[in-house]
Amino acid sequence: MSKPSKIKKLYSNIFILLGLLIIIIPLIITYRNNNRNNEIIDDFLQQSNEALEEAYSLADEDPETFYIPDLTEDTETDPVTEDSIQAPEETENSNSESTGQSANSSKKPVMSKEEIQRRMTGVLIIEKIKLRMIIMDGIEEEVLRVAAGRIPGTGKIGETGNCVLAGHRNYTFGKYFNRLDELVEGDEIIIRTPDNEYKYIVYKKHIIEPDDLSILEQPDNEKILTLFTCHPVAIATHRLVVHARQVE
Repeated sequence: MSKPSKIKKLYSNIFILLGLLIIIIPLIITYRNNNRNNEIIDDFLQQSNEALEEAYSLADEDPETFYIPDLTEDTETDPVTEDSIQAPEETENSNSESTGQSANSSKKPVMSKEEIQRRMTGVLIIEKIKLRMIIMDGIEEEVLRVAAGRIPGTGKIGETGNCVLAGHRNYTFGKYFNRLDELVEGDEIIIRTPDNEYKYIVYKKHIIEPDDLSILEQPDNEKILTLFTCHPVAIATHRLVVHARQVE
């Protein structure tokens, strides 16, 4: 075989190899991505099922109730005034007395398991305080009874802005946001969604007045997670706030 023929055959083999690589590499990438996504989804489903069972176990608990300003996406809504965001002066006893005949009906979540699964947007995981809690949009009592609620108008999970999650602080140790005060700077918070996992590191914890709306402020170029609840337990004169910053 002449030298030009050998060179021609070599180039031909190279082009064939490149063609195969062009076909195979995307398939490999797709396969790996699918496996990764399936692992994330499976993990999310497992975590969500655990959180769902936890939500149902909370049905027999008596969480503190407090008023949260409903800030919607519509900026034309009525302004929030100091009088409108005062927390009700309720104790565990007064809470049960005020519910009267509805006490028995509150022993189970308003929403069915199917409804919870349909509305949940993620799972909040804080290993330090052994917390796995469903996340939903909204701050209605039926939501806060079983989940941490994202205040409408605040940032969305994983996106630039300040995602503010409100949660009850149960009288029972370890339930809802009961142990949120144990978090300190540097602690890790995880949020899992059906298609991703987001990691946050706590950078600030403080106590505020019930009418302090500064925790709802939105940054221009950061991804912040804010958790807040009543403080102290059973008194609820103030709000306990934890801020965490998303890390890539």
